[in-house]
Amino acid sequence: MHIISTPDEMTETARGWLTGGTVGFVPTMGYLHEGHRSLIQSAHAECEISVVSLFVNPLQFRVHADFLNYPRDRERDLRLLEQEEVDVVFLPKTEDMYPETFSTYVMPSGPLAERLEGAISPEYVRGMATVMTKLFHLIRPDVVYMGQKDAQQIAIIRQLIRDLTVDIHLRILPTVRDSDGLAWGSRNHQLTVEQRKVAPLLYQALLLGKEAIEKGERQAQRIKEIIYAHVAHSPSIYLDYVAVCDPDTFVEYDEVAENTLITLAAKLGAVRLVDNILLLKGVQWHI
Repeated sequence: MHIISTPDEMTETARGWLTGGTVGFVPTMGYLHEGHRSLIQSAHAECEISVVSLFVNPLQFRVHADFLNYPRDRERDLRLLEQEEVDVVFLPKTEDMYPETFSTYVMPSGPLAERLEGAISPEYVRGMATVMTKLFHLIRPDVVYMGQKDAQQIAIIRQLIRDLTVDIHLRILPTVRDSDGLAWGSRNHQLTVEQRKVAPLLYQALLLGKEAIEKGERQAQRIKEIIYAHVAHSPSIYLDYVAVCDPDTFVEYDEVAENTLITLAAKLGAVRLVDNILLLKGVQWHI
C-alpha cells in the first residue's frame, strides 16, 4: 500500500495510470466504517488499481466547530485499508489542498444545489463540489465509488461530471446498514447510548413510507406525514426535512412518480444523520 501525502506526488503517480489499468477511487473523510469497506472492496474487485482518499474537507462545514469535531482516527483507517489491500492512499494536508492563495471554487447552481442540504448549508454544496473536482484532477480515476446514503451529494456530483465533461464513471452501491437498519456513517459513534437506541426509527419511518406506496398511496404529503408521525415516537429526534422528490433534480413531487426518492435528515443532539430509499421505474426499491 502506497501512501501519498502531497498533491504533487499524487499528480505524478496518476500520470502513470495509463499503463496500469482501470483506476477505482473511493473518496472519504476518514473514520472508515462498513459502508466504506463495501465501496473499497468493490473498487478492489472491479479495477486494477484501487485508490482511497482520507481528507476531512473544511470547505464543506458551515460551522468550524463541526469540522474540528469530525471523528478522526488515521491509524485505524490505515489498518483497515491495509487489510483491504488498497493500492494507493491519498492523505493530503489542508494547507496543501487550500494554500493561502486559494481563491477558486466550484459553485453548483439551480434547484438541485439549492434544495434540502443546499438550503440548509450552501457552504456544504460549494465545498463538496470544489474538493471533488480537485480530487478528480489529482487522482484521475476511471470509476468513482459512492454509497446511496448520500443521495443529494451523488446527484450533484453526477451533474458536475456531466456539466464539466469529466471522463469518469460514477458507480453507486447500496447503503450498508447495521443489524437494526441504521445506515452506517462516520458520525454514528458520536451518538449517546440512548440516541443510538432510537436512531433506527429513521429507517423504520422510511420503510413505512415504502409500505404506503406499495399499498397504493400516491400523495407525497401523506407519505411525509406517515414518516413524521413515526419519528415523533422519540422526542429526542428532530427532523430537518422529509422529501419525496426526483432523485436527479431533487424537485419535490406532489404525487409519487416512476422514479422517486424518499429522503430525510435528522438531528439527534449534535449529531446529524441522513438516509433515504429509492424507487426506480415504479418497481425496484433500493433500500
